[in-house]
Amino acid sequence: MKFKPLLITVPLVVLLFSSCDKVKAPYALARHGNITDTVIDWQDTVHPIKRVLLEDYTGHKCPNCPAAATIAHSQEENYHGKLIVLAVHAGYYAIPGSGEFAADFRTTAGEEWNTDFLISAYPSGMIDRKEFNGHRILGSEEWISDIAGIIDQSPDLNMLIHNTYDSVSRTVNSVIYSQFLRSITGSYNITVCVMEDNIISAQDSASTIIHNYVFKNVLRGSVNGTYGEILTASVDPSLTYLGRFSIPINPTWVPENCSILAFVSKPDTKEIIQVIKKKVITQ
Repeated sequence: MKFKPLLITVPLVVLLFSSCDKVKAPYALARHGNITDTVIDWQDTVHPIKRVLLEDYTGHKCPNCPAAATIAHSQEENYHGKLIVLAVHAGYYAIPGSGEFAADFRTTAGEEWNTDFLISAYPSGMIDRKEFNGHRILGSEEWISDIAGIIDQSPDLNMLIHNTYDSVSRTVNSVIYSQFLRSITGSYNITVCVMEDNIISAQDSASTIIHNYVFKNVLRGSVNGTYGEILTASVDPSLTYLGRFSIPINPTWVPENCSILAFVSKPDTKEIIQVIKKKVITQ
C-alpha cells in the first residue's frame, strides 16, 4: 500500500511532502533520495511503551495558564518519557496584543482543534483526546489523576522516528515507523507536527506580567493537515507502516529547540492510541 505524496501549506511551514509505505515486519526499510537507507530491527532497538499526550490549551494573555503549564511540565518529568505535553496556543487569550504581547503562537491546526473540540475556557486540556467521567475537555486540576489512570496501559502500537537535519536548507527529513502490536479494528490516521521549546516572550499571570517567560512544547504547525492522513484502513500487525516527511524549519525557529511530534488516532472518535516525539537535532 502506498500513499500518494502530499503538498500542503500550513502557517510557518512552507512546503511539506510525505509518503507512506507498508513493509514486512520486523524490518522497516527506508528509501528516500535525501535520507540514508536505514534498516530498523524493532526487536533490537525499541521496547514498546504506551505514551500519553497531554494537550494544554493556553495563551500568552491567559493569567491562569502558567500554573497549568507548571502542572503539565512536572507530570512530564515525573513519567520519564511516558507523557508528552503539547502546548496549543488558541482561542481568545492567544490573540496577539500590542507591545511585548505582540507574539503570535497560533496555528491553523490549533485553532481548528480549539473550535472542533468546543474549548472555551483556559487553561483546558485533553489527555489522548479520551473522555474521563463523560468529559473530554479537562481542567488542569483533573490532569494529575486522569493521567495516572491510563499511564500504565499496554500499547497497541509501536512508533519510532528517525530525523536528519540539513542546516543549509533548514530542512528536517523525518522517517516515521509504525507497527501495530495486535489486531485491532477500525482505521487509523497519523498526524505529524512541529513543536518548539524555550521560546522567550511575555506571559500574563495571576499576579504580574512575566516579561521573560520560557514557553515550552509550543505547537508550531501540523505537517500533514489538522487531522493528518490515513495510516491504514485495516490493521495488519505483520506490516510496518513507513512515512517520509521533508519539513522546512521556519527561519524564526531555533532548530536545536524543535521536535517532530507524531500521533496515531481514530478518525471517528479522534482518540489517540500512541504518540512519539523526537528532537530535530540530537547530540
